[in-house]
Amino acid sequence: MKVAVFMMFFCVFQLLASNGKAQNAVIELFSNSVTVETLFAEIEKQTDYLVVYSSRELDVKTKILFSKKKAKVSEMLDELLRNTNLKYEHTNNYIVFSKKVSESDVRQQTGRKITGTVVDNNGEAVIGASVHEKGTTNGVITDIEGKFSLEVADKAWLTISYIGYVSQTVPVNGKNHVIIKLAEDTKVLDEVIVIGYGSTSSKKMVAAVTAVKGEKLQDLPFANVTSVLQGRATGVIVQNQGGEPGSVPSVSIRGGGKPLYVIDGVITTDDWEFRTLNPNDIESLSVLKDAASLAVYGSRAADGIIMVKTKEGRKGKTSIVYTFNAQFSQPTVLADKIDSYTYANAQNQAAMSDGHGEYHTYSKEEMDIIRNQSDPLKYPNTDWFDLGLKNFAPEYRHSLSMTGNRKDINYYISLGTFEQGSLYKSDALNYSRYNLRSNVNTTFEEIGLKVAVNINAAYEKKKYPSFSANTIWDHLNNKKPLELAYNQDGTLSSISDHPLMEMDERSGYDKNDGLYVNTQFVADWALPWVKGLSFGTMLNYRLNSSHVKGLSARAPQYNQDGTLVVVTKPSLKEEAYFGDSYSLELNAAYTQTFAEKHTIDAKAVFTVSENNGSYFWASRKDYLSATVDQLFAGSSIGMQNSGNSDEGGRMGLVGRLKYDFDSRYYIEGSFRYDGSDNFAPGHRWGFFPSVALAWDITEEPFFKNLNLKNVNLLKLRGSYGQTGTESGVNRFGYLSTYSLAENAICIGGNLQSGFNEGALVSPELLSWYTRNSLNYGIDVAFFNHRLKGSADYFFYVTKGGLVSPADRYVVPLGTALPQIKSENEHRREGFEASLRWDDKIGSDFYYEVGTNMTYYNNLYVKNQGEALSDLKNPYKRSTHQTDYYGIMYMDNGLYQTPEQVLGVPRRLQSSATKLGDIAYEDINGDGKVDGEDQVRWGMPSAPHFTYGFDFVLGYKGFTLSGLLYGTGKRNMEFGVTTKKNEAIWVLNDYQLDYWREDNRDATFPRISLEALPNGSNNQAASTFWVKNASFLRLKNLTLEYDFKYKLLRNVKWLSTCRANITGANLFTISNVMDYFDPETTSTNGGYPVQRVYSLGVTIGF
Repeated sequence: MKVAVFMMFFCVFQLLASNGKAQNAVIELFSNSVTVETLFAEIEKQTDYLVVYSSRELDVKTKILFSKKKAKVSEMLDELLRNTNLKYEHTNNYIVFSKKVSESDVRQQTGRKITGTVVDNNGEAVIGASVHEKGTTNGVITDIEGKFSLEVADKAWLTISYIGYVSQTVPVNGKNHVIIKLAEDTKVLDEVIVIGYGSTSSKKMVAAVTAVKGEKLQDLPFANVTSVLQGRATGVIVQNQGGEPGSVPSVSIRGGGKPLYVIDGVITTDDWEFRTLNPNDIESLSVLKDAASLAVYGSRAADGIIMVKTKEGRKGKTSIVYTFNAQFSQPTVLADKIDSYTYANAQNQAAMSDGHGEYHTYSKEEMDIIRNQSDPLKYPNTDWFDLGLKNFAPEYRHSLSMTGNRKDINYYISLGTFEQGSLYKSDALNYSRYNLRSNVNTTFEEIGLKVAVNINAAYEKKKYPSFSANTIWDHLNNKKPLELAYNQDGTLSSISDHPLMEMDERSGYDKNDGLYVNTQFVADWALPWVKGLSFGTMLNYRLNSSHVKGLSARAPQYNQDGTLVVVTKPSLKEEAYFGDSYSLELNAAYTQTFAEKHTIDAKAVFTVSENNGSYFWASRKDYLSATVDQLFAGSSIGMQNSGNSDEGGRMGLVGRLKYDFDSRYYIEGSFRYDGSDNFAPGHRWGFFPSVALAWDITEEPFFKNLNLKNVNLLKLRGSYGQTGTESGVNRFGYLSTYSLAENAICIGGNLQSGFNEGALVSPELLSWYTRNSLNYGIDVAFFNHRLKGSADYFFYVTKGGLVSPADRYVVPLGTALPQIKSENEHRREGFEASLRWDDKIGSDFYYEVGTNMTYYNNLYVKNQGEALSDLKNPYKRSTHQTDYYGIMYMDNGLYQTPEQVLGVPRRLQSSATKLGDIAYEDINGDGKVDGEDQVRWGMPSAPHFTYGFDFVLGYKGFTLSGLLYGTGKRNMEFGVTTKKNEAIWVLNDYQLDYWREDNRDATFPRISLEALPNGSNNQAASTFWVKNASFLRLKNLTLEYDFKYKLLRNVKWLSTCRANITGANLFTISNVMDYFDPETTSTNGGYPVQRVYSLGVTIGF
């Protein structure tokens, strides 16, 4: 926390710094004669001013002849408004136009004074909104706090308007004060989207990019930003990894590998900085998917980019916002466990299935004792879930932010904490995260310079049991009810894999603390004397460190006679890592419009980065006691330690040129010249270009002549490009390497320390291999942009790649084969689409509904590593095949008659199959079932088809929002304990549906007392155990009320006050929910996916 305190003081010092007030800015036009629209665009481009006007009062298509091309903004505006009834006012950095109030209008007023405040959906002040008395020219604009004061007639109506928002007309009705909430007008807004090394508008977008607004990611009961993305961004596939505290889902873009993350322009190849982001700090998020958007980031962007822009300071009154969420979670699926009597009865039925008598395992007398619980020490009835689990796991989130400006310095500062507990009754498993962010910027208008200093830090604390959370859950889930948990004296019993012992805080721990601090300096200089030309730089320094400490110990267990169970003595291991990196970016940009129709936008970037890391670990064992958990307290006999360091560097040149003709035709070309020290000198550089085209048909004169008012956008897009990849490349594979080993050489019959030679040097000088991508897209908007949609087809081809030449060369004695280039070819193609409708009914009700979907598949054109035997088998080979779940036998149901047992071919490894065992198909009809009868089957568990439905309903301060997320066919297999079909593993109620004479239409095969009955016949990989795990899930549902809408609208010192109740993973439709959660990555008993309930409140001042 010392780091956090230091950075907070640093932020304060930044705020206390002062800067001289900007003088009246000077702009230069390309011609003396321009439209009003062009003038405003140049003012906003060349200065920090934003222009606010009403299109009803000012025709921006009018051409004005100015006396000179270069002048002060105020001089040009005076010329513009000469001989008009309009005026303009400066409010901070806003230039607001409104009508002059005539004397007749003043005389018509009765003297009633009404005051009010205009705010947006988030309760933030709308600065410069126009407030007019309907039917007159009497009006004002709102100040920096969104407030206004106006003299109106008694029965007047007020019309409130602001660009980008839906206008409202409300009656005064004798009121003296009103609060007006303006909703965003999607018919007017052209969303700004952050892309690589810049930004663009949604209308001018030529690449495949999905944008998500930061407000969509807030106030949701998920542990990290990654989870929130699921179902919200087209092309992004998020797969849950379970519900363990601190766990993070896996992410892919269009089914590719791990994406690259770019946060405020800084590249990071791991997801640490992204997953630890405070969602409330995010302004916007963009997902870059095709070569047109990825090429500028080169090799590391081959699998897509998730780009984040965090919030910045803004001019206006200081605003402080505090958010609190209390969350409670429980498993989405928790199987009903059977009691001891049912368990014992299953053992007896298994004995009968094996040919034994009715009471072979437990006698009739024992069954009566178990049923009556007359001897609970010998025949207990243990409810392991009740002993080990709480009803709910607690989670708490706090977020505090401050934004505003002081002496021309804009600032955004935030603090956040997140604490996540577990379901275990002990405190052995928990996760905490602490965030700090400071984004400070200022502008020197007279020289066109904008400077920003950003600091971001996160500190994570993970505490796990030494036995791991998943191991404990596995043991807790698979313990038998007839196993004793506690002895009569209350001590832990002596059973093996005792989950209550494992979660006991005396049984050691694994603590993992991680810290990263990211500092960033950004400067952008728009040259005042060269219109459209700017230079910029970004310098970033990042440090990250982690400390892992693991104490392996066991809480004491006792036999029933009171003797202590002898166990291995405690041991301790510590690991430490420190890494830092820097990156420098220099860029130049030029933007210019010629003859009002031709716009070019050019950018050149030079980047260089370097990273360093060092790692150390040490361990000792045979501790006399686990009380002193320090390395010195362990035995020096057998102690171990090791360490290493690494460094790396990259360099790149980026170029991009965009041309726009009359907002109709767009062409964009970009490239990156990338260098990596993974390759030998002379082979380190790769050139990766892309080109993109777009045609906005709605801007064509012929289309406008059709007068299709309900068609607002019809844009066709296409892109082709190439990205490099170095995935799987061994560093310094072009050099001979040696390693020091304790047992490197044998001298005189004794092993001695020495050097080992590494893998052989590749006979080829390796370099980049490439991925080519093709993307076609269409963007549409109808009915005044209330209905918007897009669709894309994508196609990727990856050629080359590195493999071990084991099929070409004999492995030499004592070393490994080098990597060589392969002739592999892999294709991935698919499509994605999204559609959204938003509208308002009356003045009180608004709604949004949207849907999105993504589908992809892989085709292995050539797989050089495939075994020759598989390649010859058309049912098993992967070459020229799309994705599948696995290679397995096709089941033919369960044997139901003796004739089937004798007449149906069985696996060669199976023996003495019986009624109720699994029968398999003889695919090739050769009268036997062997490896040649195995086939490709099913779809991978990673979903290839995903979809989402989201909605927002708002009415008089109430907002109801939700998201449904689902997948197409994906297959998952039952866990090992279920597949064993041993009677001792029949622990869940659903497992009682096993085959027996009176239950022939059973879900599971017969059970047996044998460990692997019938030559493991029923345990073979087959379609019998694989289920369709597709699902549709209500990911979240939120009901929120805004108290400022009515109850607290007159409380002036309170800018925001909202409360919400939210649920996550509330219900699921799936074929496998009776057995396991379809989103889990393990059906063998890992820590489960959670259902979450949340209460939240947001207060702003």
